[in-house]
Amino acid sequence: MPRSKTSAKRTEEFQGSDVQRNANEAANQGGNLDLSYLEGTIGYSIRRAQLAVFQDIYESFEELSITAVQFSVLAVVADNPGTNQADLASALGVERPRIVPILDALEARGLAVRKPAPNDRRHRLLFLTPEGKALLVELKSRFADHQDRMIRRLNASSAQEFLVNLWQLVRNRSA
Repeated sequence: MPRSKTSAKRTEEFQGSDVQRNANEAANQGGNLDLSYLEGTIGYSIRRAQLAVFQDIYESFEELSITAVQFSVLAVVADNPGTNQADLASALGVERPRIVPILDALEARGLAVRKPAPNDRRHRLLFLTPEGKALLVELKSRFADHQDRMIRRLNASSAQEFLVNLWQLVRNRSA
């Protein structure tokens, strides 16, 4: 799939993003600093792991000019055709105003469409286009390879338990 000027621009924008900058900084950080206190904390460890995971996702999707959040949107819309922007934003933990430019970018590439809801034209329902569905097949294949790499790094016997524990942090916020 040849890269257009628009997709090249999106790649440049992503490469200039905080996620990319932080991932690069994490990879190049300092050999002589004592980070033992921070490395013993959950938050710092999760953040560093997130940077490593996102760097691998970025490398997996780079030539397709898709970000991790765009992939997440495509995957959720594929599984929930006709969902609305507000529900999508809530499900992904993205502020409602921030979902609009993500959808704009996907729509501009012909990967998704927003259609007025039949009973309330103020609401927009989201659907993948045939191009979006086809790209998602490729993205899911690349994401499966990414997931395998991450599991190998963790140790396959601990990966499922690790995921269960991470989700406990999310679900048990008031504990």
